[in-house]
Amino acid sequence: MTPTQTPHRPHADRLESLSIESLLLRPLPAPLPDLACLPEHAVRSVTADQEGAFPCRRCLQDAEQGEALWLLSYDPFLGDSPYRQPGPIYVHQRDCAPERLDVIPEQQLRRQLGVRAFDTAHLMVGARVIHGVELAATARELLASPDVAYLHVHNAGPGCFAVRIDRAP
Repeated sequence: MTPTQTPHRPHADRLESLSIESLLLRPLPAPLPDLACLPEHAVRSVTADQEGAFPCRRCLQDAEQGEALWLLSYDPFLGDSPYRQPGPIYVHQRDCAPERLDVIPEQQLRRQLGVRAFDTAHLMVGARVIHGVELAATARELLASPDVAYLHVHNAGPGCFAVRIDRAP
């Protein structure tokens, strides 16, 4: 290779655009409810029966076939908001944690997402529906506004909470 050539890096542009430098991912911003205290109808034990269909919100990885998860109602807000609406999420029944929080997780990249921007009073000040590969750029753009305090990301179709994004300290 001559000094003027650069090595070919497949998908390098994509990987650089997915970097979350300046962003902070928060998988479950509010604590999970105590499962033992929930009414019987509020939590279900499920087994993943297909790949890519059961996104654990605690570790931000999709469950593998045969893995046990809880399906429960979750409210990601850390303050009072008229937009507060608990919704269904999956979490592994085993202990788990995110492997990496320095890139957008694959479970977000391949889904259509709703990104909702909130101010410090927990009022929505913006929203977008995007393809997951656009999440890092969209998050940076929305968080560039001084009116935006944080973002909630949801799966656009079913509306399930996916992750909160804040500005990195």
